[in-house]
Amino acid sequence: MIFTAPPVQNHIQSATAAIIFREGAANSSFWKTHVDLFPALSPSAFWTRERLFMQLNDSAHKARAFRPGWDGYDSPSPNDLAVDATIQVLSRLQSSSQLDPYSVLPSADGGVGVSLRGTDNKRVILEMLNDGTASYMLYGQGHPTESSVFRLDTDFPRILQRLVEYL
Repeated sequence: MIFTAPPVQNHIQSATAAIIFREGAANSSFWKTHVDLFPALSPSAFWTRERLFMQLNDSAHKARAFRPGWDGYDSPSPNDLAVDATIQVLSRLQSSSQLDPYSVLPSADGGVGVSLRGTDNKRVILEMLNDGTASYMLYGQGHPTESSVFRLDTDFPRILQRLVEYL
């Protein structure tokens, strides 16, 4: 079986084409029996992380589609300010740390939440709210809870360091 990728228009399409090619190869019977012949096609940490952040950014964009009361309790829908701040946070996490979120979901407080997990049941939630504020909460079974409001434009490097220390 020969795998070909479609013409590439930009870096996202390029990353997607490479992932599709690699996944197609990984699922073929030839690949499964001759994996040692093509080590470059094995899933790399780089492409795995790229795909994760593409999916998380997609989830952030989809948050715009939620309507008021989306959770059945009159929660406000995420607005453009909150979604754009979330995309900014994801970009900063991707370029400046090894912290990998596992979900991006609307917040019941009106905005978008980014969830991360660490070892020993430690969790972090970053929330970018509709009013432009951002906050974080550190929690986990057997660990003290900590939360704070912060400014994305000035405080994020300090908050990022705190998240790395905690997780």
